[in-house]
Amino acid sequence: MQIKSYWESFVSILFPPLCVSCENVLLYQEEFICTTCRFHLPINDHYLFKQNEITQRLLGKAPIDAGAAYLSFSKSSLVQVMIHKLKYSKDHRVGIYLGNCFGKELLASPFYTNIDVVVPVPLHRKKQRIRGYNQSEYIAQGIAQTMLLPVNQVDFIRVIDTETQTRKSRIERHDNVEEAFSCRKPSAFEHKHVLLVDDVFTTGATIASAIQTLVEQCHCKVSVAVLAVA
Repeated sequence: MQIKSYWESFVSILFPPLCVSCENVLLYQEEFICTTCRFHLPINDHYLFKQNEITQRLLGKAPIDAGAAYLSFSKSSLVQVMIHKLKYSKDHRVGIYLGNCFGKELLASPFYTNIDVVVPVPLHRKKQRIRGYNQSEYIAQGIAQTMLLPVNQVDFIRVIDTETQTRKSRIERHDNVEEAFSCRKPSAFEHKHVLLVDDVFTTGATIASAIQTLVEQCHCKVSVAVLAVA
């Protein structure tokens, strides 16, 4: 154990840990993200209110029980840098770390006390095979770790390989993901309170379609936790 400790200290001198956002060297007791970047994160208070930006934007689109976004997303921001690293640079630690932080907020909310299972919004198997992973699974894992909940990432699937939502209008985005999901094993979610997790909420078309499928096929209650809202 002592040899391992010496080795880790030696490696940290040669390759000091960097802030995932600004990439400056982390100071003593700083973890993953530096104090300055942490201070400037645009953290939302959605978890404190039943009606917020997420629930309002899904109003009339899907039967959501509760919804919250941890961060606000804007271009060229700290949040965009971190999500880009999670989504395209395979830095899975971003999802787990921010999921842990988000989970702590949800634990402090009266609206998420009876969650039964955490479910990441799935990628189609073809897209996941190309990318190698689903970034939402790591966010879900982080939330579930903090909230001491199980994660189910196998029984809710995407059955249609939809085109990218980028540059599509709101109507085109809705049509693009309609009937894109299915429950492989409806009994896994039947009569449970499901926490559906995704990375970025834009128009809400993908989340709305996923909620609708879970409610219709599994007769369950669905709440939503997204890492960031654009």
